[in-house]
Amino acid sequence: MAMTPQTFTISPESITKRNKNVLLGGFFSLLLAAVVMAGHISDPQTYNSVLLWSVLGFAVIANLVNYYQHWRYVRRIQDHRIEVYPGRVEFWTGGEKSVLDIGDIAGLFLYRSRGVLRHIQVRLTNNRGIRLEGYADAEGLARAIAGQLPKEHLVDR
Repeated sequence: MAMTPQTFTISPESITKRNKNVLLGGFFSLLLAAVVMAGHISDPQTYNSVLLWSVLGFAVIANLVNYYQHWRYVRRIQDHRIEVYPGRVEFWTGGEKSVLDIGDIAGLFLYRSRGVLRHIQVRLTNNRGIRLEGYADAEGLARAIAGQLPKEHLVDR
């Protein structure tokens, strides 16, 4: 008999927040470029061409990389989900499944800010970590995994 898993997906609010952060990064980069350009126009000795082109180049490259990573993230999470079964956690992304045995978890760290769970850090026995954030029911995800671990493996900060 197959057991129905607890399923968790990325929340729309998390995607909206990431979209806003990418736009804010672009805005502040444009603002920095405008300030350096205005300085270059008013005082070309202090704000020379090297500074101007360095800031413009960095702003363009950094924002292109940030946008590409964000676009890739949004594209990949459309079909991403975590399914928690007794004894294992399955990560589904793009039709591919990764399975984590509960026995491979050395610690579960819950990071809170103002009483709200911000992200979950899963520490594995091989000393690697998995960061879980942006899920619609982060508290439920934490409970589902923590309920299968010994109490001493849980750290709630």
